[in-house]
Amino acid sequence: MSIRKVGLIDSIARALAVTLLGASALPAAAQLPTPNAAGISTGHVHLTVPDVEKHAQIWRLLGAEEKSAGRLRLLSFPGIYVLLTEGQPAAPSIETTANHVGFSVNDFAAYKAKLAEIGATIFFENADEGQILADLPDGVRIEILTEPNQEAPIVFHHYHLSAPQAEELRGWYLDVFSAEPSERRNLPSALVPGGRVDFIPARGEPPKPSRGGAIDHIGFEVADMDAFAAHAQSLGIEFDRGPMRVDAIGLTIGFFTDPAGTYIEVTQGLSAVE
Repeated sequence: MSIRKVGLIDSIARALAVTLLGASALPAAAQLPTPNAAGISTGHVHLTVPDVEKHAQIWRLLGAEEKSAGRLRLLSFPGIYVLLTEGQPAAPSIETTANHVGFSVNDFAAYKAKLAEIGATIFFENADEGQILADLPDGVRIEILTEPNQEAPIVFHHYHLSAPQAEELRGWYLDVFSAEPSERRNLPSALVPGGRVDFIPARGEPPKPSRGGAIDHIGFEVADMDAFAAHAQSLGIEFDRGPMRVDAIGLTIGFFTDPAGTYIEVTQGLSAVE
């Protein structure tokens, strides 16, 4: 373990202990997992859509449960929240660094039928392996993977990012989010509680930055924003916005951008949403 990771863990030990002690008291429906030793887990993915009500219905048909944090509207899946902002996306997700978002399901046929119902366009399908890549209306690509023994109908699985230097980008995520190195389908991956970040080596022209695209940004939950911010800044990361407390949504939030151009939000308090 690197010295900088140890420093992050030491600096948030007290806050994380409180988080872990309280985890058993969270309701069974709590969506975000117990964080890793550095206090980090999956959080949310934020989409730009032309019609919020239309897309809220799409995600409800896929299995989302609606929740709220103050004025913030959340579409909840085990391991992730989906948030929607109304606007015209600057590019479909496959043209940006935030290529797609993946979920595992326990019934391939049922979810193929749901995709047809919501008007998704299937880009790739492998029924033998239970895999589908599909484009939702207005430009968000999702991947469906089948886990027949999974108890929940649908669970968050991964963010899939595209970058010319995928291996190097994984190293950045390992350092920043204290993730564990892994691979999937012989490609680099970084594991955090609740899911993983996978990396596709981009070919040809570099993908566009995600900000303003169909997948505007990806999110991670942290146990202690002050400690995380100090850790990030020790790695030379400059926040684009925040960190700051937003009472209207009951969260502390901050934004920065990864080396490939993926916009990232970190939150503190999202794990407490019931």
